[in-house]
Amino acid sequence: MDPRPERTAPLHRLGIPLRALLLALVVAVVPVAALAASGGQSQAKATKGITVTLSPSSRTVDQGQTATYTISAASTGGFAGPVTFGVAGLPSGATAAWSTSPVVLASGGTAQVTVTITTAPGTPAGKSDFTVKGTAGTLQATAQAQLHVLEVKRTFDVTGTVSGLLAPGVSRSVDLLITNSNTKGIAVTNLTVSMTQVVRTPAAVAANLPCTTADYKLTQYSGTYPLTVEPGARSLSSLGVPEQKRPLITMLDTSRNQDGCKGATLLLTFTGTGQAN
Repeated sequence: MDPRPERTAPLHRLGIPLRALLLALVVAVVPVAALAASGGQSQAKATKGITVTLSPSSRTVDQGQTATYTISAASTGGFAGPVTFGVAGLPSGATAAWSTSPVVLASGGTAQVTVTITTAPGTPAGKSDFTVKGTAGTLQATAQAQLHVLEVKRTFDVTGTVSGLLAPGVSRSVDLLITNSNTKGIAVTNLTVSMTQVVRTPAAVAANLPCTTADYKLTQYSGTYPLTVEPGARSLSSLGVPEQKRPLITMLDTSRNQDGCKGATLLLTFTGTGQAN
């Protein structure tokens, strides 16, 4: 035997190109690394939740009127269950009413409800931002909206007629006539009659016979408020107000001479306030 150690033949002597062997090793290693990286990743689970959207985003109404918005609620991440709605930030005197609350969402489902905002005649005029909120347990979603309230200024006229003559101890009703020249109805909430002057006849003035407002008594309207008056002219009698509920003028029966009141003319002032319908 040859005592010399065995020598390994160089690769190029074995007929295997060195470059080809290196390429083969690279090709073999890359897929293994890729597989290791892929196997180490985990897909994140979608978070369950809800979304709330609102349409339109803004409404404009007169004081005392209503505005309606449509609310859409949607399930995300597989949420299923009831959703309750609320609203915050409405102007003073305004209230919200929901067509349905709560609604029940199926996984991936949607539902629509309406909210009606009712303003009061005294709701401040101007733009107000408010928030619509959907709540499902610990989950919440919100949407922003705006309400533009317009100030209502409508006027009406009040006149009155007294049928018959006054005498000591006699009362006569005043049939007020309310003229609404607007295109919408009004709700009259107060009517007042005041006596501003007593005009004596020339003969009474010449004879220095007195007659003043102290010779008369006024009883104010005692009927029901509000009085709804549509466009046009409406008297208390045509509105069904009984005579005893209308304003009354009474000539007092005093112990002193009241000849100065014969033929006198009473000047009356009528005032009223109301709300737009």
